Amino acid sequence: MLRSIRAQIIAGTSFVILLTLITTAYFVVNQKVKEINLDIFENAISFADLTHERVIANYENNLLQGIDVYFKRVEAEIFNLNEDIDGMGVFNYAGEALYQSANNQVKLVDEELLERIQAILPSVKTVEGRVVYLSRSEGQTEVDFTDFNGAQADPISADEQISDVIYPFRDPNNSLRAFSVRYGVTYQALAERIRTTRNSMIILAALGILITLAVGQIIAGQITKPIKTLTQGALKIGKGDLDTHIDVNTKNEMGQLAQTFNRMAADLKNSTDQLVEKEKLTRELELAGEIQRALLPTELPVMKGLDMAASLKSAEEVGGDCYDFIPIGDDQLLFYIADVTGHGVSDGLVSAINNALVPAFMDRYNTTQELVIHLNRILKAKTRADVFMTMLMAIWSVSDSTIHFTQAGHDPMIHVSGNELKVLSSGGMALGMVPDVSKVVKTESVKIAQGDVIVLYTDGIPEAWSAPTKNYGMERFKESVLKNSHLNTAREIHDGIMKDVRDYMGSYPQADDITLIVIKKTDA
Repeated sequence: MLRSIRAQIIAGTSFVILLTLITTAYFVVNQKVKEINLDIFENAISFADLTHERVIANYENNLLQGIDVYFKRVEAEIFNLNEDIDGMGVFNYAGEALYQSANNQVKLVDEELLERIQAILPSVKTVEGRVVYLSRSEGQTEVDFTDFNGAQADPISADEQISDVIYPFRDPNNSLRAFSVRYGVTYQALAERIRTTRNSMIILAALGILITLAVGQIIAGQITKPIKTLTQGALKIGKGDLDTHIDVNTKNEMGQLAQTFNRMAADLKNSTDQLVEKEKLTRELELAGEIQRALLPTELPVMKGLDMAASLKSAEEVGGDCYDFIPIGDDQLLFYIADVTGHGVSDGLVSAINNALVPAFMDRYNTTQELVIHLNRILKAKTRADVFMTMLMAIWSVSDSTIHFTQAGHDPMIHVSGNELKVLSSGGMALGMVPDVSKVVKTESVKIAQGDVIVLYTDGIPEAWSAPTKNYGMERFKESVLKNSHLNTAREIHDGIMKDVRDYMGSYPQADDITLIVIKKTDA
């Protein structure tokens, strides 16, 4: 007969220990599966990087010359290098399939696939259909995950599996030699290993359960009242009843364990209350950020003679930057960019107030100067003394191809015409500092010719950091604007500038909100 508490605990918990071991084994297998998933992804990318030039050479030197037998031999040698690659195809820049292996063919080149074939960067597609582009900055070993426009994307996780890799081949000396190689990825070997391991686990678990149940039946009668009391109390605590108090009045190990459970329940209740409050605050911040983003334009208006692109990336859930585009009939467009001091909830509220006030004031005031003056009056009356907002507001006129703008302490607008870059006049006073700014703000005008580019921005760009003592700076920003201003569309110019900023920042955290507006004058 088992008399000691220690012996009774060992016997009584044997079943629990067995289940714990089974659960642990299950999670270990799952963790191994995740590791293998990442290995397959990394090996597929490395394989594509190492072999895509050889695939193109094999296509040009053999298949294109009609030497099918040698082409197949080289293809088989390449396949043998990686068992997780089950097929490949060669596409030209126009998206035409020049060759595809029989066991992994693309029957239709859709818009998404064509975009990947024509991209400069290699890309992968997950089984769920997510497309991610891969790049490495100079001197960097880790892969950066982006979308087609270069914006940061979620990395390929250990839970994701990829269906294919597309790797571009571009000959800088011959524009006709522009190909992309598509590699099909299979997880058949992984699936077989998982199936074998899980079958073994099921057999071992079944044997273990039978043995443990048999032992449990023998010792079941030896379980005492303190154990039952402790079990019932633990079950209540496990179901969330943290006010449960376990009454075990013995002085042995079981009594000490009951006291430990009681202390744990009290501590857990206190921690849970704190966690609920923290989650509530986090959700409120997320909701505030969603509301603020909803006030930004989801689509830019179509305006004769203008091509426009804009974006805002907050440093926190709620930011202090804002912008908007508001058509005034068919002949005019009002647009502005603003930056509230700092970045947080209070600043986000001020920017939200501004985004709501501007459309309301447009029915009463006709010029940017009048709008800025009356916005200042409201902000001064309704915000704290230490909160103010810089703004640049402008109106585009189709009839005379002129932008009339008013500065309120904001970073000056940049105008690029041909190869000449001008920083337009700055000035004015930030809104919310004094009750009346009518004497310090004025309206200026700039004539815009076909092909000219206008850039508005917040100080988060020139003040972007790559290290604690190194920031992007205004000179580097102007160089980037001038370099990208010759691109065809406002979106291409915008994305080129933002990529330059992101490349400079690297992995250094964003310290301030970043907003960028690019406007290009067209002939239509």
